[in-house]
Amino acid sequence: MGPLHASMNIGKGDFNALVAVLQQSMDAKGIPFSAQNGMLARLAPMHREIITQGR
Repeated sequence: MGPLHASMNIGKGDFNALVAVLQQSMDAKGIPFSAQNGMLARLAPMHREIITQGR
């Protein structure tokens, strides 16, 4: 995943905004909190490969 995002200049704020939008969208669709946490837990380890700004 790292090479795909390397030139995109993605910062921590961008990643955090993605997480916030995902949470809002899942809330709006009535997805249970435990399922939301499960999905976000799968996304969290990828932040090192996605965030490219400030390296």
